[in-house]
Amino acid sequence: MARTVKSAIRVLEVLELFDRLQREASVVEVARELGYPVSSTSMLLANLLERGYLRHGADQRSYFPTPRVTLLGSWVEPLLKPQAEVMRMMAELGEATGDTIILAAPTRDQAQYLHVVPATSTMRMHVGPGTMRQLVSSGLGRILLSTMPDDKVRQLALRHNDGPLAQKEGRISLAALQRELAGIRTRGYSVVLRGVTPGAGLAGMLLPIKLGGLPLAVGIGGWARDMRSHQQAYVDLLRAAVDRHLRPHVRSAA
Repeated sequence: MARTVKSAIRVLEVLELFDRLQREASVVEVARELGYPVSSTSMLLANLLERGYLRHGADQRSYFPTPRVTLLGSWVEPLLKPQAEVMRMMAELGEATGDTIILAAPTRDQAQYLHVVPATSTMRMHVGPGTMRQLVSSGLGRILLSTMPDDKVRQLALRHNDGPLAQKEGRISLAALQRELAGIRTRGYSVVLRGVTPGAGLAGMLLPIKLGGLPLAVGIGGWARDMRSHQQAYVDLLRAAVDRHLRPHVRSAA
């Protein structure tokens, strides 16, 4: 049973790796990125090829996902289809900035990255779909936390301060957290200049749409020094992209 569960997890990790790379990859590269033995990686990719989830690249040695992978979850949430407006918006932000673009939603006490457009600039944040960050201590997490009632915020802050992460990340002042969330609610955005990745910053904004009733936030992750000197430009870029791609759909649905 344990071996079956491990194999299932590896299948998901392989598919998430391709989503992060967004290009062909060899057996050796997949094994290196995921820390798997080359022999078992080769067998796993061969099985996915046989089942129609992967195809060979032009050199017949690399692999790439087939459209079957794209269609697997499209019925669950059309919002996340490649041609959906939120995906177009994220691609546009990536082209305009060269930075990492992240879409996140809350999952229990964490923010889960649902989709990531990798950076093309020198600041490449090593994050991918499925990455989890604490709601109370991360940039996008606090934007999502700003939609929650005060008693929920208090509960999560106390849980953080009583847990092992408090030693690593430091305790959280509930009063300071509440002030920050009030500012996010008033402004509609947040700029964080000290992220999890050293030297990185993030400008994020709550989206006017939800995913299965859950709030969504989008963020631009890049050099903190750039965001410090061009905060308003990042915020204006986010706001313009949201207005252009998502506001018309919200109005038409109302």
